[in-house]
Amino acid sequence: MFVSSTQAAHLMGISPRRIRQLLSQGRIQGALKIGKFWIIPLVEGMPQVREGTRGPQASWCTASRAESQKTADFPDEN
Repeated sequence: MFVSSTQAAHLMGISPRRIRQLLSQGRIQGALKIGKFWIIPLVEGMPQVREGTRGPQASWCTASRAESQKTADFPDEN
């Protein structure tokens, strides 16, 4: 079964604008654009949305940077 973007938004409880954003990002699986309309397949009554990616990882938390920082080595006092 297929639904329109407005119907999919209603099913998911989000705005039609958010559905259009997800469609433009290619995150709704199986969605097809025919002319100026989107048709969205339903799986078990709901559209299937892929998880998004988070932003780029900050440079301050990369392992390579942590390894290149100068550290002081203290002798063991045992």
